[in-house]
Amino acid sequence: MNIEDLRNALNEGVVLFKFKKKDGSEREARGTTNDLLIPAGDMPKGARTPEQQAKYDSATVAFYDINAKGWRSMCIDTIWSYTRQPKKLS
Repeated sequence: MNIEDLRNALNEGVVLFKFKKKDGSEREARGTTNDLLIPAGDMPKGARTPEQQAKYDSATVAFYDINAKGWRSMCIDTIWSYTRQPKKLS
């Protein structure tokens, strides 16, 4: 799985993906990093430290969980699949 493709998909809209949590259980999530789809009060508040950025660049994907209404992150190697959600017509 290409981490940049997933990040691009999250930035373009909503992505449905399945992954394994740290405790071994399976999870399905609908997420995005598109500013237009994230509530104003939940927008990121500040930059990552250099250490956080290094970890994020190599193996971690952060996303806004639409169903849970909060930010989450996961390791790329725990993702089983992802699909872009269709864009809604106005």
